[in-house]
Amino acid sequence: MPHSPATRAGRFLRDALRPGGGPGYRYAPGLRAAVSMGMPLTAGAATGHLPLGLTATMGAFTAVYGAKEPYARRAVLLAGVGAGFVLSVAAGSLAGGRIWLAPVVIGLVGAVATYVCDALRIGPPGGYLFALACAMSTPLPFDGAATGQRVTLTATGAACAWLVSMSGYLVDRRRPETTAVADAYEQLAAYLDAIGGPRQDAAQHQAAIALRTAWYAVAAPPQPRGRAGGRARLRPAVRQAHHVFAAAVRAAAASREPLPDDLAGALRSTAGCLRERRTPPPLPAPGPGGEPAARRAVRGEVEQAVHDAVSGAPPDDAGELLEPSSATRLLASARKRHSLVLPAALRVGSGAVIAGWLAHLSGFAQPYWASGAAIVVLQGANVTTVIRRGLQRGAGTAAGVLLGGTVLALHPGAAALVAAVMLAQFAAEAVLAHNYALGVAFITPLSLFLTEAAQPALPVDQLVTARLLDTACGCVVGVAAGLSLWRRTSTVRLPSTLAHVIHAEGTAWHLILTTDDPGSGAAATARHRLRTELINLRTVADSAAGDRPTPRELARLWPAIAATQQLGYLAVSTTRPPRPRPAPGDASRVRRAFDTLADSAATGARPPPLDLPRRVLPARLDAVLHALYSALSAPHTGECGRRPLRRGRR
Repeated sequence: MPHSPATRAGRFLRDALRPGGGPGYRYAPGLRAAVSMGMPLTAGAATGHLPLGLTATMGAFTAVYGAKEPYARRAVLLAGVGAGFVLSVAAGSLAGGRIWLAPVVIGLVGAVATYVCDALRIGPPGGYLFALACAMSTPLPFDGAATGQRVTLTATGAACAWLVSMSGYLVDRRRPETTAVADAYEQLAAYLDAIGGPRQDAAQHQAAIALRTAWYAVAAPPQPRGRAGGRARLRPAVRQAHHVFAAAVRAAAASREPLPDDLAGALRSTAGCLRERRTPPPLPAPGPGGEPAARRAVRGEVEQAVHDAVSGAPPDDAGELLEPSSATRLLASARKRHSLVLPAALRVGSGAVIAGWLAHLSGFAQPYWASGAAIVVLQGANVTTVIRRGLQRGAGTAAGVLLGGTVLALHPGAAALVAAVMLAQFAAEAVLAHNYALGVAFITPLSLFLTEAAQPALPVDQLVTARLLDTACGCVVGVAAGLSLWRRTSTVRLPSTLAHVIHAEGTAWHLILTTDDPGSGAAATARHRLRTELINLRTVADSAAGDRPTPRELARLWPAIAATQQLGYLAVSTTRPPRPRPAPGDASRVRRAFDTLADSAATGARPPPLDLPRRVLPARLDAVLHALYSALSAPHTGECGRRPLRRGRR
């Protein structure tokens, strides 16, 4: 019996507010953020200039970024983030006192920061804090001397945060890389456990993301012989983890039977040994009955991975694993039609402008809070996450206002206020990734404390009321913008994204079928790029599943998406030329078949019959290609089936 609307609404509300779903508590990043925030505030309180310390904290927000990046990359990233905060404060100061211009500048900063953070995969909190720093600089009229002072103080706060964030280098300079590799082994173990079950495809996707993250963490130009550092010594472990992944993909394609539990257990044990720098126990031998060839291949790769992860052997050639994409390429890729980055940035900027103007027209005391709330809500990738963020933001703000108002009602001194700010920053950063609503409950008192430090004469009841009203306004505008602006971004881009991946698969398979060594050269480059395209396809499909109403087009295309994922990961896992080798003309026919299927995915038209060579292709490739053909030949009942879509840029 279908659930009633009231029951569905209650279930959605419980799902939105319950804990879980995040990576857990982040105590070390929380401590770094608290110390970074406390340093300028403590200096300001000690010198009797607490408002100046408050201004410097806008640069101290630098500490919440790059927590998982290796120190060499973190140093560059945080320098750029600090410069971004300086520019944001300067932009807000230039717009200060201009009632109608300030929301536009806040929205522009939020849009640009969101675009850059999403394109470069910087991660949460994304562009929000840059927009907040800009917004907090807008209340006062423009003054050249004051603007210069704010910019200098912001740069000082960013420099303090940079030093605090890099301090771990003195203790364990390779900790981020080791953690990334250990996380990859744990996700790989989860994938091996999921083979043959309902979560196999989702676990495969998460393992692919973790492997990409681990390789990006350890990727670096080879060091001179005899001077291999800790990062370089982890490269064989990551490369071997890719081999385990490839063997697992081949085993899953050969049989839907689960793999032995000891294989995943060995990978988890290795992950723990990497973190603790100890040697794992040997992998148990298979039973007396033996194992099928595909399972023996996985076992052999796991044994080699366990050895490479802890042996400390000098690194050898990186093989097929290539260097990460440059920032320029990532920013350019975010402009393509199949990317979700640009629509998200435009939605954030528009929502911030509308919320700021509406809050000002309503006579609210702190309208920039409305713009900030709208930006936070619009960080969601689809309608479902936008609504969930709105509910979480509202609930967390209500709880946080009660907590912060209670503390401020006690009229704490400067030292107590600094301690409260540091405690709130630590708690917010520690729990935010685990549960957003709970994190907001600590972020809200933080903003109240900072406002109190800047304007100590403002009555607490007015401060609390203004915070509630502006947040409510921003949440409402954010949800409304999510429901009306580019609301079907993921669904509309799904066909062109699917076509883009099928084209990439055609390129990869053509090179595999015609190259003597698919594990290197152009074939390896094509397979490396295909990994990223497969991750992007699954991300767009998962985002489209959150569009409301639920898109019929996703249901129609899902079998084609599943077949495309199988074809792609089969290509990624193929490092040896097939036997017998197909003739060049047969390989070209395979490439044309992929192009035909890609055109069908992009336009919604039924594909013509496939012209594939007989008895020369790997059996699994032939079967999955026909499965993709059948999926794209299904009746078209969705919106995209009624009118052709322009093909996205390749």
